[in-house]
Amino acid sequence: MSKDPNFIPDGSLALYEDVISALHVDWEPHQGQIKIGQAVFRDAITSIFVQCGRKFGKTEIILYILWRWAQSNPGSSCYYISPFQKQSKEIVWANRRVQTFGPPRWLHSINNTELRLNFENGSFIKCDGSDNFEAYRGIEPHLLIMEEYKDHRPEFMEAMRPNLSVFNAPVVYIGTPPEEDDHFYWKDAEEHKTKEGRFFYEAPTWDNPHISKAWLEEEKKRLYDRGEGDVWEREYGAKRVKGGANKVFPMLSQSIVKPHDHVMNEIYKDRKKLQFILWADPAAASCFAVLFVAINPYTKKLYFLDEIYEKDQARMTVKVIGSEIIAKRTELYSGRDAEWRQGYDEAATWFASEMLDVFDEYFEPTQKMKTDKATGLSQIKDILLDGKAVLSDRCVNLYKEMDHYRKDKSGKIPKVNDHLIDDFRYILHAVDYAVRETKEDKDRDESIEQNGRFRKIGHDFRDRDDNGFRQEDELLS
Repeated sequence: MSKDPNFIPDGSLALYEDVISALHVDWEPHQGQIKIGQAVFRDAITSIFVQCGRKFGKTEIILYILWRWAQSNPGSSCYYISPFQKQSKEIVWANRRVQTFGPPRWLHSINNTELRLNFENGSFIKCDGSDNFEAYRGIEPHLLIMEEYKDHRPEFMEAMRPNLSVFNAPVVYIGTPPEEDDHFYWKDAEEHKTKEGRFFYEAPTWDNPHISKAWLEEEKKRLYDRGEGDVWEREYGAKRVKGGANKVFPMLSQSIVKPHDHVMNEIYKDRKKLQFILWADPAAASCFAVLFVAINPYTKKLYFLDEIYEKDQARMTVKVIGSEIIAKRTELYSGRDAEWRQGYDEAATWFASEMLDVFDEYFEPTQKMKTDKATGLSQIKDILLDGKAVLSDRCVNLYKEMDHYRKDKSGKIPKVNDHLIDDFRYILHAVDYAVRETKEDKDRDESIEQNGRFRKIGHDFRDRDDNGFRQEDELLS
């Protein structure tokens, strides 16, 4: 079969002109679609990979390629393969998109049982699914379209690949990229980027001029606000988002991290109404983690002030860690009215006993039986989405744990590197945290903030107590 750059089979200019003019009567490709068509028809590339976003217009360019090839090359076997035969019916057959894309006069018959269009010139277009891979051993195609390639059965190409060499058939792999980092899709994509004679095109949704830019901006904002920025980048931007699908906290942003002095200054005027709480996840071998938090019970805002993240086993003693806890607690908030609520993972009763014996410090146990992990993680997501969390830049390991917290291949969350996240969950459970501010809480808070009768000197002058006297042992910045 002849494939010159202008794709005029057998030198038939009349046939070429008839095909082009007929297919473009009711449809004109946009610039992104033109690039794909040129790769197939002008450049005669036999392996084409299109990584595209939703609503890019992939189905239209696919149908154009199928019809143009079938009519321009008499006797051609053209295959449209989606992941499943049932899916092919829904995408292009039941709605009659493939049957009506080109002129009816070119067709000899339509076989609804086999999902096959038979052309007058002996060509045909066959729609099927990769789940029917056993039927394609020995088939010799002239053109192969692989729709939504990421969801295809790998066995299909294993069965089909040897058959492509008979007519040097072009193959178009097209669809949105997958979530998984280790998906077979990425290997094929990289080969098309690097190997000579192959074509790779990254086609974001906004390459389609017919998609409303205002709608795209709204959708982008909606997804990012939900913490699903990876979905936007992958399914609309056609980007590879490493780890995005498995991240437990995809909404986490560096913007919540503030300089420590900034955080302390922000909480200073409200210190008398804040709940100060610290929680310990003791360990004797892996990591001893302690989290220091201030919570505004009215606005529901959480300020993560500091952390202890000790991995040196020689330092994982109550004497060392206990001294550090007391020192940090004193630095963060101390004074006549300073009250810290203190807790620990109930599995480490030795820690609570020794803290009481050595430092005369009481730590309450968390109640794991009443603490549902999934609920706690969901609460953390809501807190991040609602902008209720502020992290001091001292909380390096808390941010790192949250940023690297990922599900495994089975969708489960491994019990690893989550010590401060556990402290976070225990604290939420201990204070019976609800991310939404109640009307009663809001009204009470506004009274304190706006009604002069409730204001104290300490609200406005950080170096004086509520009676106007200077204080040296209050909150340190």
